[in-house]
Amino acid sequence: MANTSTAMEDRTLSLYPRLLSYAAKYKLCIAVSIVGFALFATMEALLLGTVEFFINAIGDGNSDSKFTHFLPAEFVSSVFFVPVAIVVLSVFRGIGAYYGNFFMSKMGLGVVNDLRKQVFDHLLVLPQSYYDKRNSGELVSLIVYNIEQVTGSLTNAVKIILRDGFSVIGFLSVMFYHNWKLTLVFFSVAPLLAGLIYLSGRYFRRVSRHIQRAVGRVTHIATQSFQGIKLVKSFNAETYEQKRFADAADENLKFATKFERVIALQTPVLHVVIAVSLAAIFLLILMFWEGTPAAAVVYVTAAGAIAKPFRQLSKVNSIIQRGMAAAETIFGNLDLSPEVDSGRQQLSQVKGEIEFRNVSFAYNGNQPVLNDISITLPAGKTVAIVGSSGSGKSTLASLLLRLYEPDSGGIFVDGIPITDVSLNSLRENMSLVNQQTILFNDSVKANVAYTEALERIDCKAIMAAAENAQAKTFIENLEQGFDTQVGEAGDLLSGGQRQRLAIARAFYKNAPILILDEATSALDNESEKQIQIALDVLTKDRTTLVIAHRLSTVEKADLIVVLAEGKIVEQGSHQLLLSKGGAYAQLHQIQSH
Repeated sequence: MANTSTAMEDRTLSLYPRLLSYAAKYKLCIAVSIVGFALFATMEALLLGTVEFFINAIGDGNSDSKFTHFLPAEFVSSVFFVPVAIVVLSVFRGIGAYYGNFFMSKMGLGVVNDLRKQVFDHLLVLPQSYYDKRNSGELVSLIVYNIEQVTGSLTNAVKIILRDGFSVIGFLSVMFYHNWKLTLVFFSVAPLLAGLIYLSGRYFRRVSRHIQRAVGRVTHIATQSFQGIKLVKSFNAETYEQKRFADAADENLKFATKFERVIALQTPVLHVVIAVSLAAIFLLILMFWEGTPAAAVVYVTAAGAIAKPFRQLSKVNSIIQRGMAAAETIFGNLDLSPEVDSGRQQLSQVKGEIEFRNVSFAYNGNQPVLNDISITLPAGKTVAIVGSSGSGKSTLASLLLRLYEPDSGGIFVDGIPITDVSLNSLRENMSLVNQQTILFNDSVKANVAYTEALERIDCKAIMAAAENAQAKTFIENLEQGFDTQVGEAGDLLSGGQRQRLAIARAFYKNAPILILDEATSALDNESEKQIQIALDVLTKDRTTLVIAHRLSTVEKADLIVVLAEGKIVEQGSHQLLLSKGGAYAQLHQIQSH
């Protein structure tokens, strides 16, 4: 247990300086903020000086005060001195508070923006295996909730440390100025306060981790439910999803309540400790005070006023610990290695010949999905991979796109190992159309010309792509044509329309290598006929890898390869494989009936 606590403290020491490094580019904001808070604290201390001056003036008429020795006597003796001083000092205090708070908040907003963009950018280049182990809700929570917590520990904590730290220094200066011995007595409770803050900090960090996991689960369940709302409704699963969400929300509430309980307990305990110290000060003043009554009032006022900034400073630890728990997750993800891109070669004038040479692959070192696969896709030809579910068909497409790396063997494009080709160049020369059509909540035009800036979209190419994909007619019949919003995940379109937009996207990209992964398996017969016409045009003069379960879609392929349990059991043309009466013929007979 002690080792765990030590490790946690070591991580804090390394994480917080790393977090502060994000604020380095905002040096000017920090400098202005420091000056502002210093001005604020100084004005508060000087306002206490007016109290001593005022009491002396109404007591024995002697307005002499240590705080006014530097001012002209005729100015100090004026009846308007105290009112004017209060207004002027308050104005400057307000100016200091404004500059301190605004520029610190401006720095915080900048850090939030920088960190959020860095995390998002890094997540996009992590390997596919990273996403296989995580859910989208967890990642959204990471970018939204966790970063808010981390930057809060930076912005809010630093703001409190500067503002209230300067206030504590100002009040302590007043107290030391009047009586340094009594101030040392007052300050003797500091070790006790530090101990309380240390113990609560350890608890805050531990509970914060639980809160983050609970928030991630809440976000995940909500995201899943909204994305699959049609399934939820069709299964009458509203009550089921409500129960799942309520359980996750209640778990978050449980840990958040524990967190707030300690915060709520910390404040009154701190007040009691300070009150005991103040009581001792009152007693000692009554017994040993040698100065004027006005000075005693100022001293006691400063001692009482210091409780508020002390209380605020005690909250800093909970803010920092909450942020450090989130920082562990964020920096843990930022420290993950991006997908390997060791290739330096660029593909140019691609013919499209693809070769899988003795390729074997297993997910996470488990049972092999592919075992010693060797296939050649001639340039400009169509090769279909068929087989039952789980035979490894889609894994071949993933390996070709280098979403995963083979455990052994190699994959070649035009005789070049794809590991020697940069990921950008490799994927630039490939188009993917799969069963789960991905459309973004944007216009038809933006979805077809995905990755292209709106001002650079070639409208003629968009029209040609839509026409070749058998999509032009239905697009023109939409309310705003190519500018129509398709809704989240394309929900405002039918399944066939979404698939035709995906094919139009492949036409627009015009890559020499095409991957069709179960592109028509989820469609009705009428939609499949229209899309098959589009695919026949799309595959012309392109090297095409077709992953298919429905054999009627691959009869025209130049070569059909049959996989079973990760191995090639047959290959040949449609007619040749039927005549053999083997695995392909059996699959064909089953589907025909």
